Amino acid sequence: MSESLILENTVTAERAARPTFRAALRQRDFALLWSGQSLSAVGNQMLPLALAVLVLNRGEGALGLGFVLGVQALAIAIGTFVAAAVGDRWRRTRLMIAADLMRFVAVVGLAINPLGIPQTALILLVVLFGIGEGIFQPAFRAAVPRVLPPELRQPGNGLNAFSTHLATVIGPGMAGALVAATGPRIALWIDAVTFLFSFATLVPIRETTPALRAAVMPGVRGALRQIGADLREGTAAVVDRPWIAATLGVVTAVMVLVTAPSLVALPVEANARLGGADAYGMTLGAMGLGALIGSLVGGRIRTRWVGIVALSGAMCIAVSVAGLALLPLSGVLLTWAIGGAGVTLFNVLWVTAVQQDVPDHVLTRVMALNWLGIQALMPIGYALAGPAIEAMGARTILLAGFVLTLIITPMPLLVRGGATFSSRS
Repeated sequence: MSESLILENTVTAERAARPTFRAALRQRDFALLWSGQSLSAVGNQMLPLALAVLVLNRGEGALGLGFVLGVQALAIAIGTFVAAAVGDRWRRTRLMIAADLMRFVAVVGLAINPLGIPQTALILLVVLFGIGEGIFQPAFRAAVPRVLPPELRQPGNGLNAFSTHLATVIGPGMAGALVAATGPRIALWIDAVTFLFSFATLVPIRETTPALRAAVMPGVRGALRQIGADLREGTAAVVDRPWIAATLGVVTAVMVLVTAPSLVALPVEANARLGGADAYGMTLGAMGLGALIGSLVGGRIRTRWVGIVALSGAMCIAVSVAGLALLPLSGVLLTWAIGGAGVTLFNVLWVTAVQQDVPDHVLTRVMALNWLGIQALMPIGYALAGPAIEAMGARTILLAGFVLTLIITPMPLLVRGGATFSSRS
């Protein structure tokens, strides 16, 4: 009886000590960070549809919409480059507050008079929003280690991923209903309010900050030299960790050469053989459901071989593209759910590993470099995918992506730290 009681107490103690989502949310500053970004993410997911309808209602057509979206993508890349260059010279929460204010001003400017705003002003507001978005995302990921102890970062990142993917389900649906009923203005105002809520949750956060480097850089030449030095230091932090450099290279290649073509091919295949727009929406929904599951698994899984598990998740992209090439709708739904789960599992483990391994004073820059490669090159992937699919057919492009994913995704395992996603292995 006493032995069973001791065993029961031991198991209870182990469960109590195990990092959990609830334990992460008990941390006041993380709870503030997470709640603000969860609501803001919903607003962010409302913007694309509202912006698209705004532009089309102004009579600018597909060409005008493509131009606006291209400008926004370029602005996000510029903002990410700014974070990659000087993002570690200020508190991360202050960077996020500044980015929220930039995006708030931009969205309010669009909401005040959507149809009457001059074209130049519209473009400037889109640029302002994009730069704020590019600064915000790396700072957000780099802020997590400052509000959570190391043992709670993985469940914290799992919660962040869960709320982000839940927003991709809720936000577009809300935007669609609001825009259909009232036009884009109400959706834009709601998005603006979510940025104010995010701002309100960021201000009281007590960010744990090591000694910050001086942000004063004398003269234009001195500032440019310092920016170059900061950028080189961030790049060196990646190069000095072969597992990070190799994984960044592989992820960027897969995103540009496999993910972008598959997202272009999905509506083509949906119209050709899967059942049209309904099948397209169902497939994206299945991927989103898988991502929610992957975020929960990623936040809880415990293994020494983090790299092996994470890259196995990333290889699920191969399952998705093969399913889209070869299977009927039921198979496509299943494989895209698997892909969504695997990629999100990878993302949670990857972000956590980078947060644990990279020194705090360069973390924002490393996170920004991660984003920069994808933001800068994904538009190229989309641009090349259309002509390639027209020339060779969607199935050929998808199967080529399947083979490429299987070949290159395991490559980080060949370098030091790749199997564990750690420089200390």
